[in-house]
Amino acid sequence: MGILFQVELSFMPIPDILQWIDMNRLTCVVAITRESDSGITFYLENGKLVLAGSQKKGLQFGQFLAASGVLSEVQVFQALTESKSKGISLTRYLVETSLVSSNVLADIMSDLVEKLLLDLLSNNAGSVTITTPLPEILAGGPISLETGRVIFNAVRIYNEQNRDSQQRDEAIEAINKRLYNEDFQLPVLPGMLMQLISLMEDERTTVQEMVKLIMTDQVLISRILKVANSAFYSASGQVDSIHYAIVRLGMREVLNIVTGIQVLSMQNRDIPQEKFQAILDGALKTAFLASGLARQLREDPEEAFLGGLLLDLGKTVILSVAKDFEIDESLFDELMHSRHAEIGAMIARKWNYPESIQNLIRYHHNRNFGDIVNKMIALLQIADQAVRSPSGKEIDPDLLGSLGLPLEAVMEVHSKAMDSFNQIKSM
Repeated sequence: MGILFQVELSFMPIPDILQWIDMNRLTCVVAITRESDSGITFYLENGKLVLAGSQKKGLQFGQFLAASGVLSEVQVFQALTESKSKGISLTRYLVETSLVSSNVLADIMSDLVEKLLLDLLSNNAGSVTITTPLPEILAGGPISLETGRVIFNAVRIYNEQNRDSQQRDEAIEAINKRLYNEDFQLPVLPGMLMQLISLMEDERTTVQEMVKLIMTDQVLISRILKVANSAFYSASGQVDSIHYAIVRLGMREVLNIVTGIQVLSMQNRDIPQEKFQAILDGALKTAFLASGLARQLREDPEEAFLGGLLLDLGKTVILSVAKDFEIDESLFDELMHSRHAEIGAMIARKWNYPESIQNLIRYHHNRNFGDIVNKMIALLQIADQAVRSPSGKEIDPDLLGSLGLPLEAVMEVHSKAMDSFNQIKSM
């Protein structure tokens, strides 16, 4: 057994720990020990929760399963005995013998994990040890919970339980319910962009095929060329055709430019145009700046661009849902801050962007995971801060230090990024 990580919960809360594991798709065991002897253990495979339990009475998985009423205590005991004799996990035995379906098991496990997380959120005393490997008996089992979603739900419930009663107005509850139930419309990708993404998914796609599609939109051609010739891409030389732009910048870089242009032109009648446009403008500025910083740090500029572009798009959904309610501004700001990242990840998933992009959006407000810095998230935070503070005064010096970035370098990239943004806005 190898120890990956040890930390006190008072220093690194359990949501941060599990998010770090999810981000890095680790397969491991997370054991929390407490003075009360009510230890808690989470088992994860490739970042997904596969089993959890506690030493506290009623919170071992078998006990919790019996309490749910799906099986009796006798049936659970028999299943435990049989699974041990066969050398397989209880969950696998229950599914293979058709005693309980995998969907029902997943729901019960989700409820158990939620209770355990609420316990840890309300009392953050304890030590955490993360070890490998995962017990072989649990590998490839029938349960695989989305860690980010489970954390999101637990934190939501915890916040609702602890919010001051005076702040529990009907509007916030109604909005929370709609967001939790996903009772909203996610933005739809413009048709041209969907066609381009579809082309890019085919490894056999040629430059000429991409040129042919873009050439059907003369306004788009003009905008692409203006951006390609901006200071941001000046090292690439003069670009005077779409074909040359793709050859010099690359197909994915041109796709990013088109994505930015198309997102900037999106419409939403449910949101005041000024607020909606401010979010879109900030998204494109952050995208260009994050991409430029990624080049300096030798990180993936395409991933940084998409991360920056989608960073705050979840806010447009919340604004749309909240349009029919009158709520206190401070409460609305709290709601916006706490929910937009998860909804932004949903947008990325709907637009068929990879899980790495979805996780960037979902966890982009994480300062770091303990003392482990995620470079891509850190540079997205710097880009976001620089867009909000063009003077650079509000950029966190600790973040700059963690990446070895001098403020002057950030501001130089900021200037070039704003030039590209202005080229698009001027059309």
